[in-house]
Amino acid sequence: MWIPHTIPKTTFHLFIPSEKTVPCRLRSNEVEHNINSVDFSWADCTAKPLKLLCLDNIANHFAQYPKQLFDCINHMNIEYLVEILSISLPISLVIHVPGDEYWRRRYDHTWPNSVKTTRNTVVTESLKIIYLTKYVSEIIENLEPGYVDESELSEILMVCSPYVTSIFCQQLRIQGLMVQTLSIDESKDYLPYDPIHIDLSFVLGILNNVRTLSLVYGSRTFTTEPPIYTPAQYRFNIDDMDTLGRGLLISKHLTSLAITKSELNMAKFNRLLPYLMEYHGLEEINFSFCKLCSLGVKSVAHFVKTARTLKLVNLCGNQIGPDGVESLSFVMLWRRNNNYPAIELNLSMNNISDIGAKYLASALASGVQPFTKLRIRNCNITEIGGLNIAQSLAYDHGLRALEIDNNPLTLEVAIALHTSLKTNLNIEIISLQNCNFSQNITNFLSRVGFYNKHNKRSAFIYLDFEYLYDEIKEEDNISLEEEMMELEIMENDEKEGLL
Repeated sequence: MWIPHTIPKTTFHLFIPSEKTVPCRLRSNEVEHNINSVDFSWADCTAKPLKLLCLDNIANHFAQYPKQLFDCINHMNIEYLVEILSISLPISLVIHVPGDEYWRRRYDHTWPNSVKTTRNTVVTESLKIIYLTKYVSEIIENLEPGYVDESELSEILMVCSPYVTSIFCQQLRIQGLMVQTLSIDESKDYLPYDPIHIDLSFVLGILNNVRTLSLVYGSRTFTTEPPIYTPAQYRFNIDDMDTLGRGLLISKHLTSLAITKSELNMAKFNRLLPYLMEYHGLEEINFSFCKLCSLGVKSVAHFVKTARTLKLVNLCGNQIGPDGVESLSFVMLWRRNNNYPAIELNLSMNNISDIGAKYLASALASGVQPFTKLRIRNCNITEIGGLNIAQSLAYDHGLRALEIDNNPLTLEVAIALHTSLKTNLNIEIISLQNCNFSQNITNFLSRVGFYNKHNKRSAFIYLDFEYLYDEIKEEDNISLEEEMMELEIMENDEKEGLL
């Protein structure tokens, strides 16, 4: 009972006392004492058994014991040992500590304000893996180019390698001398040379179990006093693409690559492209909030055409125009005609306009099911492009999610969506917020996807659009009446003023 986390929660809550605890008197001349079942400090008043004293000694001299220690003691002793084991010991000594309790204590001490996350993984990861993933990611973030002790770094990475399957770097550091020179020609927005980041081929050569790699070549925050980081730090040397590319070829299990919030343009991507063409294991690529533009996206489309296992492409916020969407749409058709997997495509926050929407609609209407999910939020799509997308849904049976929020659509698009979704039983998610539709229509179309997702479409009463339109007219009439009343009040006020 002196190890609180070993007590089942149901038992713990069952024995929580009421607000009125029962006093007990040990002797007639003693003061009354209250026994509180949730206060475990009472165990400190009793003498420790010899077994616990031995475990305390093991914890104090943990470095002297072999790695097979935990195989020689029973479960209850392990629970006690991980409860008292120091959280400041080197990782190489504690890497074999089992369970989650020790790693929870170490995580909470290292990042007290952090929220534990498994990055949307299908299977919940252990706290040990979560801790080591964040620990190794921060080590890589803090490596300063030119000042890396490779022997020491390799020892740490080799110890963690069996447990680290993901790397999430939110800010790769640049050379220390560059930090001082960033503000020299800041007014001219000019740097004598682009910053060089860490050699990732060395890191990935040791962490050979990595499946997910997420990088940001830049700064997370901007500060003015003192001027340590500036927007210029978002630049990175084109040679960084060579070190990353060599790392990709070394990796054996990498399936997801992300370079986000960085100055990744067409030239830098073209330097990375030959390495991507040689690596055939990627299932997801994420280049969101970079600077690929339409020309860069054409290079991305060239890679997508050859990536046999690719399933997700995220190009959100890349200043992509209609010509870039044309290349992507053509490649999606080519993939499906050659039995490649359908793609989850994210083009949100790009100016694809009605022309780009027409290219996407042509791919959907082809019937080859090029997309599993299509995200085109904030893409400046109006009535013409919206109608093309809506009408193409009648011919597509592979799309599972359509997100077209925050586009200036019209009532005609709502009518077309209502018509297409009447026979489309595949779309499970349809998001239409801020598209100039009434909330009644938006909710109705969303419910269609909900019933499709749960295979209960037969139980759904599909309302005619005239019924929904009547409610719109009623809302419009109410708003017109309110406007007329306001005008009459204003006219009366003006007449009274003249009198």
